[in-house]
Amino acid sequence: MKQKHSIRTRIYRLFAAFTLFTCLCYSLLLLGYSWVVEDNVFNKLVENEACYIETHYRATGELVPPRAQFLTLYDSWEALPGDIYEQHLRDPARIEFPGPEGGTWHLRKIQLAGDTRILVADVGAFEVGGEYLPYVTLTLVAVLALFSALALAIAWPVARAASKPLVALKEQVEAIDVDKLEPGFAASFPDNEVGYLAREIERSLLHVKAMLQRESDFTRDVSHELRTPTTILKNLAQQCVGEAQLSEKQTAQLKATVQELEQTISTLLALAREESQTVAPVVFLHALENCVVRHPDLANRDDFDLTIDIPASLTVGANANLLTLLINNLLTNAVTHSAAPALDITAREGCIIFANPMGEPLPDDPLSSHSKGSHSSGLGQGLYLVQRICDVMGWRVETAATDGKFAVVLHFQPA
Repeated sequence: MKQKHSIRTRIYRLFAAFTLFTCLCYSLLLLGYSWVVEDNVFNKLVENEACYIETHYRATGELVPPRAQFLTLYDSWEALPGDIYEQHLRDPARIEFPGPEGGTWHLRKIQLAGDTRILVADVGAFEVGGEYLPYVTLTLVAVLALFSALALAIAWPVARAASKPLVALKEQVEAIDVDKLEPGFAASFPDNEVGYLAREIERSLLHVKAMLQRESDFTRDVSHELRTPTTILKNLAQQCVGEAQLSEKQTAQLKATVQELEQTISTLLALAREESQTVAPVVFLHALENCVVRHPDLANRDDFDLTIDIPASLTVGANANLLTLLINNLLTNAVTHSAAPALDITAREGCIIFANPMGEPLPDDPLSSHSKGSHSSGLGQGLYLVQRICDVMGWRVETAATDGKFAVVLHFQPA
């Protein structure tokens, strides 16, 4: 698959842009240097003439005129034409001024026996920077174009060479089949940053492959190894009831254990399936009613006080299969552990509450694995599985004990 913004293209563009930027900066630097050199040549001429006048005056006492026609000696700052004097007052260190009739003047102060004289060089006729600027600019543009073309020609093979290992890594990663991946994928890459990246990708993919294999083995083993003894236990429980070999209490405990074990297996298998991660809008009241009608302990009990206060329009974001397992776990928990045959299911803003009369004191963390009361005959997995189901669906669950009631609060995801 061709990518719109590949690393090779980015390297090519950056190399070309850097070359253009460097040539442009060099051109501007060259223009600036030429102007600085020209100004310093004029300043040096004025300085040499000023030294000649001062030396001749000290030797002879005679004030000689400047030797060049473009040089003029003024008696004072005030004698300078135009507004040069005002400009001098504003910036006394300035030595270059625009001439009254165009061009440029370079000035130098001369001290002669206590008098101040000003030596002026009108260099307008000698300035070549402005006159040759179009030709210089044209030459620099031509040089810039030439070097840009060379940069573009060089940039492509450089970009290809620099990005070749990364492109090769990308292509190999795209072609990887995790199920068929074997060690040695990164052996063809050099021992540098790209090679390190390839080795880390190989290590991560092999780790993922191993985890997927373990998950697959776990699912198969659970399905094969635990369903058979569960069926045997269910049959045994029925035989025990018929032959009265166990007391009624023992039989009830055996059946409850088998039912809880079966529900745990179903929940673990559902959590292991990839399709259980899918979340969609579900009408909660419909799912709750189906679970209540089909629940074996509630369907045959007339003494159980079940109160449901759930709006018919309440829609939650959930996986339908996992939501069914979640509700069944909470119903079983209420039937098994409630101090009285009662359960209130209500909806509040952003949450659904399952509350039943509380019997024995709660353990420290009811939602943890193997957490159960001291008189409980269960496996202590019911609320822990509720916690896991909520985590998968993006819900949050918490427990509370107030006013003699134990409540499980489900903070659901809106549809």
